Amino acid sequence: MTYSKFLTLLAAMAGSICAFTASASGHSRLLESPFSPGDSLSVPTDSLRSKTTATLADTSRQMLSPEELALMVEIVPNEPDDVIADRLSCLESDIPLVYNDFVRNFIDYFTIRNRKYTRTMLTRENVYFPLFEKYLRKHNMPDELKYLAIVESGLNPLAQSPVGAAGLWQFMKPTGREYGLHQTQYIDERLDPEKSTEAAMLFLRRLHKYYGDWELALAAYNCGQGNVNKAIRKAGGKRSFWDIFPYLPRETRGYVPSMTAVRYAMHYAGEHNIFSDSILYQPEVAYLEVTQELELERLAAELHLTPEELLALNPELKKSTIPGNKYKLRVPSSRATLLATAEDQSCILLAAAPAPLQQNTLAQAPVLLASAKTEAPAEKETPIKTTKVTYTVQRGDNLISIARRHDVTVEQLKEWNNLHNSYITANQKLQIMQQGPATTAILASSNQTKPDSRSAVEKKELIHHVQPGDTLWQISRKYDGISVEQIKKLNKLKSNNLKPGQKLILS
Repeated sequence: MTYSKFLTLLAAMAGSICAFTASASGHSRLLESPFSPGDSLSVPTDSLRSKTTATLADTSRQMLSPEELALMVEIVPNEPDDVIADRLSCLESDIPLVYNDFVRNFIDYFTIRNRKYTRTMLTRENVYFPLFEKYLRKHNMPDELKYLAIVESGLNPLAQSPVGAAGLWQFMKPTGREYGLHQTQYIDERLDPEKSTEAAMLFLRRLHKYYGDWELALAAYNCGQGNVNKAIRKAGGKRSFWDIFPYLPRETRGYVPSMTAVRYAMHYAGEHNIFSDSILYQPEVAYLEVTQELELERLAAELHLTPEELLALNPELKKSTIPGNKYKLRVPSSRATLLATAEDQSCILLAAAPAPLQQNTLAQAPVLLASAKTEAPAEKETPIKTTKVTYTVQRGDNLISIARRHDVTVEQLKEWNNLHNSYITANQKLQIMQQGPATTAILASSNQTKPDSRSAVEKKELIHHVQPGDTLWQISRKYDGISVEQIKKLNKLKSNNLKPGQKLILS
């Protein structure tokens, strides 16, 4: 074995050992800084061979696992500078791809010292890159900006930095609010992949408009416009990243070079023998508009999912309670059939509501109220007898409509039929405990009442309690003989908007 081959093998072994323990974190999400403490552009004086010798000496006494042994025999190419520079020049880019010793240190970090991190990015890129590309096209911005999320968060929507930045694009709380990312007791939209991506594009576009240079815009995204402007003044008014480089904060000095290194590592991973064991893809989703507070576990059960599956699609949720106010919840598209109609959605929303809200909603079923000027005493009621009735589910039925039809509650139907959720199918048999007929109160005018100057007129008042998903048109069809305009006139409505629980007079 020649001396050069021996040195390459030692470098590969050292790089593999370092890669096994290295990880990405911090505000720029890179734990290990691949540049020297002096932050100069010169190559560190200690050679790769001396580092390798020290590393092997430290690890020679340790017992290596089978996985570590497998990594040690992995071939880790150590490409010369001219090859890497040539590869970078072949990449089409609107953002300059400067190559120097400082950038080379970052490239070695992603291709030698932390190969595991690059493998993870290859696994995740197909989950988020299509989303990033969609918004980059929308705002007519360079496609390569999608790699910024790797530097910021490692493509982890739940990433949190020690200083409070969060999400794929690492927004601080004030900046997030400035760009419309709501933060409440229920949600933190900095963790919402789609909304945070839109906000990041707006922020980067504004910075580029201010500086007219993408490298300076990226630097300002990391450390703020104030620090970049201060560095420009110290550099005598020069307005390029490498001119103001010595005057920038330490972390920002590595920010743009790491972006270049990430682009190189992702494009040429195969040339460095870096491959992903598995590839993840963006899931197909449908949206459920939530109009009232829901319990996450109840909703997951109704959709035949686990709470973890729902949280994975909605990382912005902070609690097990889903907020109302027309919140759009992502659900797997495979569950869209359970939400096909407004009535299906209403049924699932009711079943997933907190227990007290369920009882209140059921108590608000449409009722017929009758009143008269005089009322005779009610006849004596016959004893109530309970009988078991078998009901065959028809197409379009749901537990709410069946419960109303038989004057029972949804919870009773579930208990009598051992149902764990609100899902029923056509022709399914349901057992219903039905009470026997009870004598109703008779309304009549009393013969003993003295005649009034005005004739006694019997009044009937029909009231409908609005349910989630109800519209004026649906209500008018349900109650024959009344139009939408009549409903609006009777209730002095100025628009067609309705709220669940609202009372509508229909006659």
